[in-house]
Amino acid sequence: MPLSDEELASELKNGNERAFDELVRRHQGRVYAVAYRFTSNREDALDVAQEALLKAYRKIGTWQPTGGFVPWLLRLTSNQAVDTLRRRKRQRHEQWDDTVPPAGVHAAAAGTSMETEHQVRAREIDTRVREAIGVLSPMQRIVFILRHYEGLQLADIAAEIGCTVGSVKVHLFRALKKLQRELGDLHEG
Repeated sequence: MPLSDEELASELKNGNERAFDELVRRHQGRVYAVAYRFTSNREDALDVAQEALLKAYRKIGTWQPTGGFVPWLLRLTSNQAVDTLRRRKRQRHEQWDDTVPPAGVHAAAAGTSMETEHQVRAREIDTRVREAIGVLSPMQRIVFILRHYEGLQLADIAAEIGCTVGSVKVHLFRALKKLQRELGDLHEG
């Protein structure tokens, strides 16, 4: 019978390097998916995923068996993604260039004539949702992604980000209200 994630994490804490290999094998796809949802960029998501897994290895001593390993790993990933976004935003602000078109302009223009109207609309909606998630505060983004994309329970999110369930609910409520304002016109169309 294979070891659970928590048992593997405990093994890693005790110096078993092979346990880390198995944890990476099991969760690298999910870590990348969380990173991509934050960054909307393949290269940044790969960097974030790699950094998050390295942090998990270096910080395994801080993991407590009372909390699940996967929520802890996803929190490391979301924190790393937020740091990357902040750094990218700071760099973009320092090197602003008005000649660069907004994200998604080339992607929309690159669509083939063979795409159905439904596929084009789905891609447009996906782009709009990603942009709308970008207007959320870092904490709102973390809570929203962990709840709606990763399916974590409110109590698990609260434990992982170090706040109360009530605070998670407030961040989630505010995130949903912002998204509703940003995406309200999609429902009308």
